[in-house]
Amino acid sequence: MITKENYIIAYFIDNERKNIEILLRNGNKVNSHIVEYDTKYPVCQELLKIITIDDLHKNTHRKKQEQVKEFEETVIRVAKKNGIAISNEPKLDTKVYPLLVKAIFEEGTNEDHLFALKLALFEVEKIRDSKDNELKRKLRQSTNKIEVLKIAFDIMNG
Repeated sequence: MITKENYIIAYFIDNERKNIEILLRNGNKVNSHIVEYDTKYPVCQELLKIITIDDLHKNTHRKKQEQVKEFEETVIRVAKKNGIAISNEPKLDTKVYPLLVKAIFEEGTNEDHLFALKLALFEVEKIRDSKDNELKRKLRQSTNKIEVLKIAFDIMNG
């Protein structure tokens, strides 16, 4: 039975909004209950006497935000632990330069890297707003990182 006294929180656990996880206090323990969202079911009716459907959606949104934040923090922690993360400081971490050199000269044709490099370069204002359409076309069609960088430097110096 769900009461105001034992209710902690409830939120949808699927994108279809068909299932709800309800956390209830049981003495010093917290119990999780998964129920189908169907207003015909007594458990769902009990829940909706305590919180509104809007509150259920708000809780779901907050829960998703918390999960995304936790995931991002975990990814950053793992990346830093494995030496693949760049410092969060505004200045560029000196550890990135050996990685850049390797990426440019040893993995010059890696398609994923090449695509990411081109995207990053087109976010540079002077390149993005350049009127030299021929150089921008060459930049888009370049097949290795050295060529991409040469053309980007030409645009920047133009």
